[in-house]
Amino acid sequence: MLKRVGFKVEASSDQIYYFIAAISFALGISAIVLYLQALSLKKNIVTMLSEMAKTPVSVLIEELEKEKLSVSEKLQNGNSTLCKLLEAYAKAEAQVSQIKAGLSPPNFKIDDDENLKSVIRECRGKQHKLITNQRATSSMTNWEWFGSRSDGQQLIKTYNKLMISAFNAEFDMARSKMRHGSYDAAIKKLNASTKALEKLAETVNVIISSEYLSTKEEELEIWHADLMRKHEEKEARKKQKALLREQNKTLGRSLDEDEEVEIENQMATCSAELEKARELAKRIAGDDLAKLELKIEKIEKEKRELEAKFERAISQAQITRAGYIYVISNIGSFGEGVCKIGMTRRLEPMDRVVELGDASVPYRFDVHTLAFVDDAPRLEKAIHKAFSSMRVNKENHRKEFFFVSPEEVKAVMENIGIKSSWYYECDAREYRESELMREAILGERNSLREASNELPESI
Repeated sequence: MLKRVGFKVEASSDQIYYFIAAISFALGISAIVLYLQALSLKKNIVTMLSEMAKTPVSVLIEELEKEKLSVSEKLQNGNSTLCKLLEAYAKAEAQVSQIKAGLSPPNFKIDDDENLKSVIRECRGKQHKLITNQRATSSMTNWEWFGSRSDGQQLIKTYNKLMISAFNAEFDMARSKMRHGSYDAAIKKLNASTKALEKLAETVNVIISSEYLSTKEEELEIWHADLMRKHEEKEARKKQKALLREQNKTLGRSLDEDEEVEIENQMATCSAELEKARELAKRIAGDDLAKLELKIEKIEKEKRELEAKFERAISQAQITRAGYIYVISNIGSFGEGVCKIGMTRRLEPMDRVVELGDASVPYRFDVHTLAFVDDAPRLEKAIHKAFSSMRVNKENHRKEFFFVSPEEVKAVMENIGIKSSWYYECDAREYRESELMREAILGERNSLREASNELPESI
């Protein structure tokens, strides 16, 4: 017990004993905890040393570097995809803005080239700017509806929007019916539609502005110029066929067949058979080997004859100078960024393109250009030389596939003087439809799997 004597407090011997015992117990517990932590730390150190012995630090650093590289590649691919998405979003947003303004996107056909698309989009951009700046129509500025000026202004605004939408619809109708020889009739139709619409809106005196009307006439003229181009190309194609027929008669051969292509395929088959026979000869002996050697000799002779025939066909083809340079792609078979650049002397160049996409590849080719030239072999070699470093097959130069885009090929062809119509967008209809079907089948399987998982194990 504690006894207070004046200002001093004295502790009994029992209390001092209990106090010392409590401190000793606490120190003991602390010592045990520290000991256990030391054992755990020692165990961790032993484990880390063991792991380091199995996998050196240099290997761990290398693995981390690989992981870092993988993350960097994913980030780069993600940024590339993001840029494409942002670009697609910007285009979609621009189209939505035009549609809201009453200006529908231009309806291009598959045979409309890139130059036409570019000019028409630029023209539509001017028209959209006039609409958004309220310069496409003009109307009364002060007009009231049952004494309300605000209601009158709202009605005028509605009339302006309806006038633009109706006029653009009439323009699209006149443009779709226009042919290469009916430009004047289309202009008359457009002017008649303008007067009819303005008569309907004469209550508030809403009319199409001369500035907007001139841009639509300019667009109609662009569409007509393209129709004339297609008509001229059709007429030129007849002359090209006549030239090819005459040139073919001189050589005494049919241009409906690419003889060297057929011979080249036979040579490839022959080489494959010869390789198989030689491999088999290494594993057999006796009479079977003698028979196989005779077969090998026969195949080698046939191959030499085909090579000689191929050289003659190539020489003859060089005499046949006129032909078509084609640039085609097949994203379903080879992916994006790969083009085949070749030539054909067939009367119908598309027959060659269709043939290339028949059995050797799963999907048909998309055509980016077909250019008729007077010296197809020389120009084809010049184009191939320009893209020599971008060949897909570095060993066999008869394989005419290159890691290039249609835009790059166009630049080179124009640089050497080849002018033609270009189509950048790939239809790839068979490929895209196949992908959609696969996605639908996969979605159906996933739905069935999810449904089966939801069923009870027993009833």
